[in-house]
Amino acid sequence: MENKYFIGIDSDGTAFDSMTIKHSKAFIPVSIDVWNFHEIKDVVFEIAERINLYSKSRGVNRFPGLLMMFEELKEKGYDVPDFSAFAAYINSGFPFSNAGLENYIKENPDPFLDEVMKWSKDSDKVFAKEVEGLMPFKFVKESLEKAQGKADIVVVSSASGKGLLTDWKNGKIDVYTTTIMGQEAGSKKEQLKKAAQGKYDEDKIIMLGDALGDYEAAKSINALFYPIFPGNEEKAWENFYNEGIDKFFDGTFKGEYQDNLLKEFNDMLK
Repeated sequence: MENKYFIGIDSDGTAFDSMTIKHSKAFIPVSIDVWNFHEIKDVVFEIAERINLYSKSRGVNRFPGLLMMFEELKEKGYDVPDFSAFAAYINSGFPFSNAGLENYIKENPDPFLDEVMKWSKDSDKVFAKEVEGLMPFKFVKESLEKAQGKADIVVVSSASGKGLLTDWKNGKIDVYTTTIMGQEAGSKKEQLKKAAQGKYDEDKIIMLGDALGDYEAAKSINALFYPIFPGNEEKAWENFYNEGIDKFFDGTFKGEYQDNLLKEFNDMLK
């Protein structure tokens, strides 16, 4: 802790236009290959994109998101493999990360879990290639420059730490961060708790994110929240740069300004 203010920033879909790429080019096509869903690929795309991109569950960790997809496919009568061992992992309390799943498999070996592991690792490889050279949204760098020296800037994300470091380095914005936290550091709520709770005044902590999970993480420590609107990210960053950040620093963010943003955000994620 060097400064009086704390800014937490989600990465995929917030700082980088990588959320749609992650699901539409990596997680979903790889799931179709791993579980041979080629005959119902349109259905798989519709369900998985709605869960992960166009609903209140947007931004959900990959593993619970995958379970939601399997549950909906089963509910709609499609032929799916027995995923009960995966549901048990999701409810086990083990971390939702590659390492967490690997540790769970050691104690609870199961062929379906091996397939989930393959899906997760293969998706990471595909995603890394797809986002090579991806730059952050306009006004991200400018906003970080404006905040530097006044606030500790921490990446709070459910993506893998290794991938985050690569993205932020390649995007030339890692230099503005105090810490980069990924799924290895726990859920976003846990990350914010570790990084900010009790170290800063509540009205001097803000989280920026594009999903309801980001807002809930902020709310869990009574922090402020600035939404990056899906599909309108650059405008959201421009507004943060021009007015949001100043309101945060001068203490006028909370109240009507934040309430209006939250209403608009909630209305978008149906």
